[in-house]
Amino acid sequence: MRVAITDTAIGKAKRDAAKDGVRRELADAVERGLRLRVTPAGATSWVLGCRDKHGQPRRFPLGSWPAIGLRKAREDAQALRQRVRMEGADPIVEAKLTRAAGQDAKAGIGTFASVLDAYENRKDARRMKSWVQGRKAIESLFAPLLSRPAATMTLGELTLITEGHPFPKSAAYVVRTLRPILKWASEPRRGFVSPDLAKLTGPEGGEVTGRDRTLTRDELAALLPVLSADSGPYAGAMVFMLRTLARRQEAASARWGDINLSDREWTIPDTKNGRPHVVPLSRQVVDFLRSRLPTGPTGKAIEPDPAGLIFATSTGAIPGNWDRHTKAIHELSGTKGWTRHDLRRTGATLLGGMGIEPHVIEAALGHSVIHSKLAGIYNKSRYQPEVAAALQRLSDALDLIEAGGGKVIRPTWAAAG
Repeated sequence: MRVAITDTAIGKAKRDAAKDGVRRELADAVERGLRLRVTPAGATSWVLGCRDKHGQPRRFPLGSWPAIGLRKAREDAQALRQRVRMEGADPIVEAKLTRAAGQDAKAGIGTFASVLDAYENRKDARRMKSWVQGRKAIESLFAPLLSRPAATMTLGELTLITEGHPFPKSAAYVVRTLRPILKWASEPRRGFVSPDLAKLTGPEGGEVTGRDRTLTRDELAALLPVLSADSGPYAGAMVFMLRTLARRQEAASARWGDINLSDREWTIPDTKNGRPHVVPLSRQVVDFLRSRLPTGPTGKAIEPDPAGLIFATSTGAIPGNWDRHTKAIHELSGTKGWTRHDLRRTGATLLGGMGIEPHVIEAALGHSVIHSKLAGIYNKSRYQPEVAAALQRLSDALDLIEAGGGKVIRPTWAAAG
């Protein structure tokens, strides 16, 4: 018989159950199917009895009383009945899956990190070039979720993290990197994550816009002494980018085995366009690289490990925390608003201002297509002599700008040539 459940009725049921040792069950007269079970030991818990979408009678626990009061129990019962009858939900199975996912997560199975591993293992060599940096960025932003069961992650959680990041453009980059992974992981034959996660969008203010930013001569005059005085990997890689017109990842991944100091050449084995690119090195860049050679016990330069990174971090890894170090250099130099790629654009712009032919600049930039009628058919040297001369002029011009632009004492390598 259904009754109006009240605190008085619950108190009486508890006393009666304790007295005769028989469990009591109160059926709510307001919310159909809602019951409160009372054990002889005094435990009280809410239960919903209803039929599932196949018409089968089911019972689902809702929680204990008084942690869940009568009003809340009625609201929960109504919502759960809707899910079970109309959507085919099965809270008992869902709870078992959640417990199993949690146990697997403790063993490293089914976690967000393991999904990244699975995606990484299926990526081909061509797509792997940007993956190291991309994964590092994902792990940095979503560090709290890495050990979580991937199946339990929600779109809301990811969105809160991205929108709470202090640097919208950095967060937007991570979202652009992660979204294809979420789409792949949510495909029906995998089902590692909810399909909703693939709808993740970047935060407001992180939109990608076309850039034409170049540094002015005054900005270069303030920046170059700061870079020269900093022996760290990030500043060093920026010097290298500016004087060779290399891309950020090309400079960060440069290894000693790719450098021929005698012939003054740097061979980039794997570029954005998929072709090796030989970069002629100016006298200043050769001196700069010699200053970064490893030294032996006597302090003299020794032969470097060919596989060793020229701009390795203190842990021997490829530089990855670019935003933080770039902002520090912004502050030290009193400049702002430029990115690493803007250094490459600035160098190319300086060459254009010197009257260097556009096809030579394109060759120096390592573009796959050089806009010259002869280049694609006849000229297989990619204008190496002209590129060498252009990059030497670029380094000479940067030296002149730096010489009048700051009070920081230039190191030996920067004074050479």
